[in-house]
Amino acid sequence: MSFGSWGFKSPLAHDVSYIFSPPRRRRRGVWLLAVFSVAVVVIVLVTSLRSERRLLAAYIDTAQESATGASTAADEFLDVAERVVTVDRQEFVTTMSRIRSSVGASGTLVSGAEVPAEALPGHARLELALTSWLRGLDLFEGAVLAVADDPTDEVAAAVVAGALVELSVGDRAYEASVIELAALEGEADVEVPSYPVAVFAPTAGAPGVLEAARTATGLAVRTDVAVATVSFEPRALDETEAGVDILPFTDRLIVNITVTNQGNQSATAFDLRAALLSDRTGTGSSETETVERLAAAESTSLEFVFEVVPLVNYELVINLDPVPGEFDTENNVLIVPFVVNEAR
Repeated sequence: MSFGSWGFKSPLAHDVSYIFSPPRRRRRGVWLLAVFSVAVVVIVLVTSLRSERRLLAAYIDTAQESATGASTAADEFLDVAERVVTVDRQEFVTTMSRIRSSVGASGTLVSGAEVPAEALPGHARLELALTSWLRGLDLFEGAVLAVADDPTDEVAAAVVAGALVELSVGDRAYEASVIELAALEGEADVEVPSYPVAVFAPTAGAPGVLEAARTATGLAVRTDVAVATVSFEPRALDETEAGVDILPFTDRLIVNITVTNQGNQSATAFDLRAALLSDRTGTGSSETETVERLAAAESTSLEFVFEVVPLVNYELVINLDPVPGEFDTENNVLIVPFVVNEAR
């Protein structure tokens, strides 16, 4: 018996044509999926490569900036090291502080950078160079000053030699770091700039530096405060043939005294006395002010007020107390004669 003659479709019948799709259509779908997957991988790889190259380029720029700062500091250090025999103590201290600050800034720049894997060897050597330079500079300054103050100080002399060893270690580490970083141009396909020369170790070596420090004319401690200038208010109208200032009539004299530190180290807690003496009584008034601190090469002004009368010969006697270690005290005393006109 044939079921086809019933005139209806069996409920047990199902459309199974999807199971038996043509082979060509299935292979095309798989191929498209494979192509898409490969494209995604390529995009990821290209993006990652670009990101890594940008990171490497950024690090190289940072290393270049750090090296440039260190190179400038090295040139300045070699200059002051060659002038140890004549450089002034204050200039030496100020210059060394500036050099250490520059090297420290270069070190901070490098230590804060994000370092790609390819640059790690060069980075480690660059950090060693900056650390060694900074340690050597710290030792050098104090030891050279100690030798200048006491040429027989063998401990300080040994520290000077040790400081130069530290600087030499930094020089060699920097040279090795430049070689490592320059090699990145071929390995990572990035443009690597030429790095500046940075050499801190003086060519004279420890013997030359020590000889200069022991015979230095400006590095040894020098203490010298002095009375620099004196001015009156009201100002002098003229002066006599004997050089005595003639002031206009006044009963109140303002005296402004400038004190300067001509030494190369700070002076602290010293007194300035201003005494006004007259030929009428042989006595007068006196005032004292204390200068709490005066750094090397700095000046300060102090003001005093005195009562005066006309037609009296006065002497203003200014006296600075010597500070510890001061040998030249002639400029600590100044005497200024003057007379006040009568009222008109």
